[in-house]
Amino acid sequence: MKKNVLALAIGAAMTAAYVPAMAEMKVSGRAHMSVDHMDNGADSKMDLSSNSSRIRFAGKKDITEGLQGFVQLETTINLDRRAEDSSGTRGDTFMTRDSFLGFKGDFGTVRLGYFDTPTKKVRSFTDMFGDRVGDARNMTQGTFDQRFHNSIHYQAPAMSGLTFDIQYSTDNRGRSGEQVATTGERDSVSTSLTFKSGDLTAMLAYEAQGRGDNAKDWTAVRLGATYNVAKGFRVAGFFEDADKNSNDNTVIGVGTYYDMTPEYRLRAQYYIAGESSAKKDGANMLALGVDRRFGRDLTLYAMYAATSNDSGAEFRVTGGGHGSSMAPSAAGKNVSAISLGAIYNF
Repeated sequence: MKKNVLALAIGAAMTAAYVPAMAEMKVSGRAHMSVDHMDNGADSKMDLSSNSSRIRFAGKKDITEGLQGFVQLETTINLDRRAEDSSGTRGDTFMTRDSFLGFKGDFGTVRLGYFDTPTKKVRSFTDMFGDRVGDARNMTQGTFDQRFHNSIHYQAPAMSGLTFDIQYSTDNRGRSGEQVATTGERDSVSTSLTFKSGDLTAMLAYEAQGRGDNAKDWTAVRLGATYNVAKGFRVAGFFEDADKNSNDNTVIGVGTYYDMTPEYRLRAQYYIAGESSAKKDGANMLALGVDRRFGRDLTLYAMYAATSNDSGAEFRVTGGGHGSSMAPSAAGKNVSAISLGAIYNF
């Protein structure tokens, strides 16, 4: 009997040695809901909003020594079950968020698919209210906070605290809500240089979006930085200089968070969108909030945000990754929102 058991154990061990290890798979995501009271300068409303809630499937596998393959599929989950659009459908597809196949080794990292650009990441890592009311994309208006279709991304290995990223889209047409060009080049490029040293992280990025039909590319330069003043105390700065249809404008922002206790975090940020060549179309936005954290998974929050528009401006306070939005009633009208929300990461 003992001999049989020993033989079986040896056989199982030998078999395992010749069977490739299965890829490691992980399911994760976020449920983010809020109840918002919004005012557009002439009217107000209460709404329930699902704010970039998502589910993610990710896997990785060691191919050979020093070479790893990985994959991610991520989609938006609309927990508020909003009504259908005028065409009768929501227009959702499965891979609405960062989805890619990639390889990692001593040479760096390569990804293929549909995902955030390096330029977008400058805003996301400095934004104190991402996906909430007061999201910085209300000021940048999201033009350079996109995911590229048909993307090839390369990240070089870090050297002396510096990391270089470049992302190229062979054809970036197809963003929802934009008119698709029928002729001309629609390739786009986004690149960044990131520096990390101790408590300081800084990013410099450049992006050019091909418009097709012989139109001039849309371009932007972004600079962002965060600094941990002390444990639980961070400050951030953001700058953007964008050229869209020969209309040059700038956005400047500062933000901070401070942990009063391990459970309570205060947040604040202030952004200014400068006037473009159209004049009197600038705005400023203030956001204030407090988080109540229950471990790493659950956060409850309360916040207030307001945008003050110049006479020719129509900036919002509820755009970006926030699901529910309300436009100003007219140019020059100020908008505001009060929000009570919950974020659960799993």
